[in-house]
Amino acid sequence: MHNHSNAIPSDLVRDLDRQLTHLGAVAHVSVDCTASPTPTLVGIARGFLAPLPLNHSRIDTFLEAELIAARLNALQGITDRQRMVILQCMSIAGVTG
Repeated sequence: MHNHSNAIPSDLVRDLDRQLTHLGAVAHVSVDCTASPTPTLVGIARGFLAPLPLNHSRIDTFLEAELIAARLNALQGITDRQRMVILQCMSIAGVTG
């Protein structure tokens, strides 16, 4: 499997990691075709009323956004399975779309 993590700018990862740490959140990819045709990274956590947008430059593809989110979450020791549990909890609480 090819590793694309080297193509992700380290300064972007550091900046997003700081934002997530400040929020106490993990990274997730949001795609809202009505608002923007490009994916955005958001912070999610149990107890959040809604996903919180992160400040970042344009991300062109869903795959790139997912790779960035996976790298950010790995820094926090969060797996995709744990991220999905957080989303389910937020959905059950009625706070996500």
